Amino acid sequence: MSSVDRAEVALAGGMAFLAGATDVYGLSRLHDLYVSFMSGNTTSLGKAIGDGDLARAATAAGLVGLFVAGAAFGAVLAEWAGKWRSVVVTGWVTLLLAWAALLPTLAIPPIVLAMGALNSAMSHVGQTSVSLTYVTGTLVKFGQGVGEWLCGKNRDWSWRLQGVMWLCLLSGAVVETWLQARLGAPIVWPLPIVAGSLTIAVFLKT
Repeated sequence: MSSVDRAEVALAGGMAFLAGATDVYGLSRLHDLYVSFMSGNTTSLGKAIGDGDLARAATAAGLVGLFVAGAAFGAVLAEWAGKWRSVVVTGWVTLLLAWAALLPTLAIPPIVLAMGALNSAMSHVGQTSVSLTYVTGTLVKFGQGVGEWLCGKNRDWSWRLQGVMWLCLLSGAVVETWLQARLGAPIVWPLPIVAGSLTIAVFLKT
């Protein structure tokens, strides 16, 4: 990979790291619901509806709705910003996470909005599509790449990037969990610091 490719990989990996750390914070607050893993929330929503648990269903539906709203607004920002899309979107994510850090009792809504918006910051590294806040599709692409390689059909090694993205998201989750264990409580303040650092890095690269 060229130096530009490596820079893009590092930025995408940093965003996945942020998503993993943020989801652990949300999980610590919501216990069995998520701020970026909407497949899990959708399954929980369906179960809650089936169980007749309207309060839980409302919570899960609210999280899904906020995530979609965040993704929609992130797409609008990206379209408006043009070549500065990554800078503007990561800057917006930083502001939302800073809001969460300043008002921790009201942290969940801005965090969910931020995770929805983050997906518009970067959708490709070179010609390879990447997912920033979820890894189901990432693991499918990685597994398919491994399978094709084993069959001698895959001469394109871009599928390895999917494994890198998975590891970055996992690393963010590990680091946030480690910090919480050391400090004895869910902590939100590292999240805007990471997001702000990514914003600066994207700006310098643009």
